[in-house]
Amino acid sequence: MPSSQRPKGSRRPKRSSRLRVAFKLLTLLIALFTLGLAIFVVIAVAGTPKWDPALLGDKKQTSYVYDKDGTEFALLHGYENRQTVEYSEIPDLVKNTFIAVEDKRFNQHIGVDPIRIIGSALNDIRTRSTREGASTITIQLASNAFVSNPNEKKFTRKMQVKIQEAVLAIQLEREYTKEEILTFYLNKIFLGESSFGIQAAAKTYFGADLKDLKPAEVALLAGLPQAPSQYNPYIHPDSAKTRRTIVLGVMRDAGIISAEEYNTEKEAPFTYVEEMKKNRGGAQKTAVTNASYKFPYFVDYVIEELETTYSLTPEQIFSGGLRIYTTVDPKIQGAAEAAFANPANFPKSIDDTKVEGSITIIEPSTGAIQAMVGGRDYTPRGLNRAWQSKRQPGSTIKPLVVYGPALEKGGYFPGTVLDDMPVTYDGGNGKSWAPTNFDTESKGWKGLIPMRYAVEQSVNIYAVKLMSLIGVDYGWSFGKNNLGLPLEPEDRVLSLALGTTHVTTLDMATAYGIYANNGVKVTDHAVVKVLDAKGNTVITPKITKNRVMKETTAYLVNSMLRSVVTNGTGVSAQIGNWAVAGKTGTTSLDPAKYGNKSGNPDAWFAGYTPNYAGVVWMGYDSDPDGQHYLRSVYGGSYPAQIWKSVMSAALKDLPVKSKFEQPSGIMSGTFDKKSGLLPSSLTPSEFVATEIAAQGDFPTRISDVWFQKDVDADFPTMLATPSSKNTLTKTFLNLPDRDASWTWPSNEIPYKPPTEMAPEPVTDSILDPDLDPLAPPQDTIPQETLLPAPVLGQVSYDPKTSKVTIPIINWSGNEVYSTIVYIQRPGQPVGSIPIKISKGSLSFSLVINDEAPSPGSYFFRAAFKKSRESEAGPSSNSVKLILT
Repeated sequence: MPSSQRPKGSRRPKRSSRLRVAFKLLTLLIALFTLGLAIFVVIAVAGTPKWDPALLGDKKQTSYVYDKDGTEFALLHGYENRQTVEYSEIPDLVKNTFIAVEDKRFNQHIGVDPIRIIGSALNDIRTRSTREGASTITIQLASNAFVSNPNEKKFTRKMQVKIQEAVLAIQLEREYTKEEILTFYLNKIFLGESSFGIQAAAKTYFGADLKDLKPAEVALLAGLPQAPSQYNPYIHPDSAKTRRTIVLGVMRDAGIISAEEYNTEKEAPFTYVEEMKKNRGGAQKTAVTNASYKFPYFVDYVIEELETTYSLTPEQIFSGGLRIYTTVDPKIQGAAEAAFANPANFPKSIDDTKVEGSITIIEPSTGAIQAMVGGRDYTPRGLNRAWQSKRQPGSTIKPLVVYGPALEKGGYFPGTVLDDMPVTYDGGNGKSWAPTNFDTESKGWKGLIPMRYAVEQSVNIYAVKLMSLIGVDYGWSFGKNNLGLPLEPEDRVLSLALGTTHVTTLDMATAYGIYANNGVKVTDHAVVKVLDAKGNTVITPKITKNRVMKETTAYLVNSMLRSVVTNGTGVSAQIGNWAVAGKTGTTSLDPAKYGNKSGNPDAWFAGYTPNYAGVVWMGYDSDPDGQHYLRSVYGGSYPAQIWKSVMSAALKDLPVKSKFEQPSGIMSGTFDKKSGLLPSSLTPSEFVATEIAAQGDFPTRISDVWFQKDVDADFPTMLATPSSKNTLTKTFLNLPDRDASWTWPSNEIPYKPPTEMAPEPVTDSILDPDLDPLAPPQDTIPQETLLPAPVLGQVSYDPKTSKVTIPIINWSGNEVYSTIVYIQRPGQPVGSIPIKISKGSLSFSLVINDEAPSPGSYFFRAAFKKSRESEAGPSSNSVKLILT
């Protein structure tokens, strides 16, 4: 019977066949994977970014800004703060540390480390040890220079980028030496805080040059590439210190520093970082905008000058690696910023809207802008009020468009007299314009005054009248063409004399500086020179110097403005023995908007010494609700206070100059202060003064403003009559053009000519001590009833109460008498009033019907009475009182 079992081994051929099939399939899959990988690599390589060696260089470099002494104080850059260095400028400490931390086999590999690259790709760019970065230095350079988006998140794209970086790294190694690659890398690596490259980072974190860094500082920089934000000491100081300690350990293990240095350096504080945070009010990090520099308002103006005057583009300024040398004096600029940071230098606001201000300081002899502050708070490239806010200058315009032009035109001198009395001009459109002084309402008109006094006291009427005399066109042209003020055609009006144009503190400082510089105008500027990244000079300003007025004109203005500070509205700006000239200014509220409110939109102080000229403005930026204006603030208050603070710092340690240099062509002489002419024999001594003038402009005519008239001695304010027994010859002012209704100033009232005749003398026994018909005949009165005659002493008078007091010399205090006082008033018959004796004196008022007593001579006598009803006894001696 046949067996049903198969022979052993009969199934082996089938299993072998299956294995062969599986092997073939595996081989096919490997081949396909390899082919796919090869294709992937080919595609990745084909997509490698274009090889462009220019991308390795310093395409964008930070520009440096220097002060007048050549000290760097600001860096200008966009988002990228990049400052390049040469290989020879990089200390070995920096080179060795970065290699030890980022790529310890840097000097051996060909740009890529295959094991690290493959491992990084397979593990999704897995984070490596903190002791070494994920890529070689060459790969990092390739990524920074050529790859537009090295941080792709999609896996396949990420792998392509890694392959491309490897290809580019190999290419880099073929084209450049290790020294060149390391230099490129250290100049391009991002180290946080907008800092690209180690030199920029050294400035950002330590405020120092690369060559001056200590081991702890180098360690911080070398630890940043792994995570610039996480290890930023401004933001995460603890993490930064931990990372720095790790890097210091790498440096120690690599023999770069000793164990002793490691122990010392790991405890080093972040001194510069803390100082910067303190200066920025405790900010957690520095600003990454282009405002992260000192003296920001001044730097903003430098940028403006580079763009406007020299046509540089923002790209050139912020990314051109320029060396920009400027005129700023750090001592003066610092003092200006400190003054504006002090709340005590500004009036309190009615709400949270601050009273703003600006200041510009110029060196007149060079035109160099020494300091500029454009507000109390800084906004990057925001409003710089020092040169952008055009405001009405008020009275600070007067020396520029009135007094200077008048002296330059000739025929005028500081003693020229005009009458401060009401005046009306054609205001156009059928309206009249009647200017007033700021203190007319409180102090009245000032009358005949010389130019110097008008300047000292900022008298508006004088300025307007003088501009009318010299011509509006002449004053306007002098201000615009000679002094450089930005006057417009519509400013060519008489009210320009009171500051109705619009100017900045820069405009005004430049103009006033011309007077300080003896009439020579020098181009104002903030830029001294500009070098490119290679040290070539690309900008040298053309500074012009032109005489725009006579030296004598400048000196006379200096002299009058000196008086403003010594005797006038600017006394608060005095600085020791320094010669200080200045002018205050305020503007008025528009009655159409503010009604009868009292205040000022603007307050100015413009001042200068022989060394510097400076102008301060103060006010609100705007007043949308009619409430934001200055109250009780004047040019001589807060603005002068700020000016003095800043200028005192500027002048500190300089030799004191107590006067402005007097040029030839200046003479002096006496003049009549009420006519502006030579004194006449009639000029009262109180109105004779000494004044200076340019030769040819001092008066030669004799004063004709005085004349004499006879007055009644008993009625000195009235003309004498032919029958007057006692006359005086007095001197008066001859001013027939003055309206009779105008009130004369107090110093002229005694010289106001009388217009009325004195009354005819009144004959009465009270005036004759030998006759007294009021007393009863002595021989008819019994001896026991005789009353003594009072003996009156010197009469006294209180003008505030119009009260007369007359002592009775022979009063014993025991008498019980009534008294009658006989009074003769000017031009009136004798009257009498009963008076009660008080403490041995007679006291009574001269007021009648609420009317004050009129000027003239008053005569008094008195007599005792036993009772109010009894007859009066003999009269006293006569005493006299003269009221003027």
